[in-house]
Amino acid sequence: MTAARLRWPTQLGSTALAAVFVALSAPAWAADFQVDNVKLDLGQLVISIPQVAVKGSNLDKDAFLALFAKGANEPPAVRIAKLTASEISAPELTMEQAFGDQKQTTTYRDIRFTDIRDGKIGHGESASASIEAKGGATGSMTGTLKRTAFDGLDLKQSARVLTEKAAPGVEEPYVPVIASFEQDGYDLDLGQAGSMSIGRTTARGFAAKLGPEPLLDLLQTVGKASEELEKEADDKTPGASGGTSDLQKRFALSMLTLFDMVDYGSGEARDFKATIRPPASDGAKEKDAVSWAIDRIAFGEDAPDKSGFAIQGMSFASGAGTGRVDSLSYSGFSFAKSLRELRSALAGPDQDLEQIDYRRFIPKLGTMRLTGLSVDAPPIIPGKPPIKIALGTFELKGGEPLNGIPTSLGLTIDKLVTPVVDTGDNPALKDMLAMGIDRLDLSAKLDLAWEAAKNEIAIRTLSLGSAGLVQLDAKGTLGNVTQDLFSSDLALAQVAALGATARNLQVKLQNFGLVEKLIENQARKTKRKVEEVRQQFTMVASVGLAAMLGPSEAAKTLASAASRFVAKPGTLTIDASSKSPSGLGLADVLTITQPTEIFDKIDVKADAR
Repeated sequence: MTAARLRWPTQLGSTALAAVFVALSAPAWAADFQVDNVKLDLGQLVISIPQVAVKGSNLDKDAFLALFAKGANEPPAVRIAKLTASEISAPELTMEQAFGDQKQTTTYRDIRFTDIRDGKIGHGESASASIEAKGGATGSMTGTLKRTAFDGLDLKQSARVLTEKAAPGVEEPYVPVIASFEQDGYDLDLGQAGSMSIGRTTARGFAAKLGPEPLLDLLQTVGKASEELEKEADDKTPGASGGTSDLQKRFALSMLTLFDMVDYGSGEARDFKATIRPPASDGAKEKDAVSWAIDRIAFGEDAPDKSGFAIQGMSFASGAGTGRVDSLSYSGFSFAKSLRELRSALAGPDQDLEQIDYRRFIPKLGTMRLTGLSVDAPPIIPGKPPIKIALGTFELKGGEPLNGIPTSLGLTIDKLVTPVVDTGDNPALKDMLAMGIDRLDLSAKLDLAWEAAKNEIAIRTLSLGSAGLVQLDAKGTLGNVTQDLFSSDLALAQVAALGATARNLQVKLQNFGLVEKLIENQARKTKRKVEEVRQQFTMVASVGLAAMLGPSEAAKTLASAASRFVAKPGTLTIDASSKSPSGLGLADVLTITQPTEIFDKIDVKADAR
């Protein structure tokens, strides 16, 4: 809630500039002349201009006075569409706006617009600006903006979005508002809360549409609800914050509407820096400030995948802890369905949590990707080395959704490096350290997809391993997987899941030193020779496993391969397939009374090298 206000210069800046441009178009003037002390009061937004100069207007002064007179019959958008001038300029413009209890004043300087035709501005810019905000939960804020410029501003659509609302039941289309936008940077002083700055920002293809409320009214609603929610959260009265209040619903609906009214197009922002000082809780010491820096934020076609959103070169620090992320991005996402479903749920009566089908709210996943994560944190135990965690790559990819559920899924975790720390109460950690394993270098991968024509789920890849220790790879096929598995009817989906069958499974286990470490650790703990322990493990694998699995040829093959693997750890491969073409189902497993009976239903091949 607070963050929404702090993001005003970047996320709502284009809306503010649109209001400024509307204001400059609103007073009356003639072909070449000057107008003094212009003031435009839009209720939640008041704009004052000490002096305006106009050149090459298509109307004389009286015509403009009549066109923009208070109480005119035509709506602002219609009147603004009649505006034409070669140039409009002003030394200074002040814009006052309320966000709940917070009052924000923005003053733009050296403003110049050119090529104004039919309510559209060809080019405009402001040399600088200053910002001041007072009141509200965030306290005071001051800041400065550097040069701001744009091309292709549609004043008519801006006025419609700011002051009009869509007809009930009508879904308005997005209309381009700004063809391109440049902002050379800004600095904000947030008082006790910290500071924030950003370098050059560029964008293009900014569009907006009419929503169920005028944008000015909506911003006022969000601001007031945000303040009230903060007061509600601070209310310590018993039972004051139980459940989801009507206020919370209204705020959420307003935020969803605000998100849906704007399409940001494509662009980038560079050199973001912030220092945030969290307020201390009652009776607690002051918390460490959080510093945060980002080299580049890109969206739309400026993102690496030519869509979505990306953060590059992000670093952060708080106290003794520091971290960095090389890149964090998503592409191919769509929240359209999720927004529709959320609006419907919030607008309707409360539902029992058990009756809600949460799959309705799943967005189209696309691809999420993180690379180059590193974190240095203070030690868990005083006097021990700092905790260092790293992650090379994390990627989650979902495709071809059916009723909100992806029918294909890919997951990659590469080089997740984490230390092994003895916390004093975990024997397994002690054993790992005794074996010389003071860190884990983990990698995992999953790649599966539902094949509708075959009613199968193909598990193309399932792997998990740690560098220098062990690697497990598997693949297989699940049969009898019908479309009902993705049904919005949970009972039907559960029945479909229970009807799935396992048709085949291939497993490969590669030893890269883990088995030797386990044997050596056991020898050390039992004070025996390593070779004696190895022989014991081999005996258990050969005789014990054979006794447990039974006398079938498949069991003998599996036990023999396992004993050879323990005696000389290398690579163990197992290939199991159902004897029935339809696969091995849950019903088949439930009828088994002894583990050995499983070999009556499957064929097994195994080898160790």
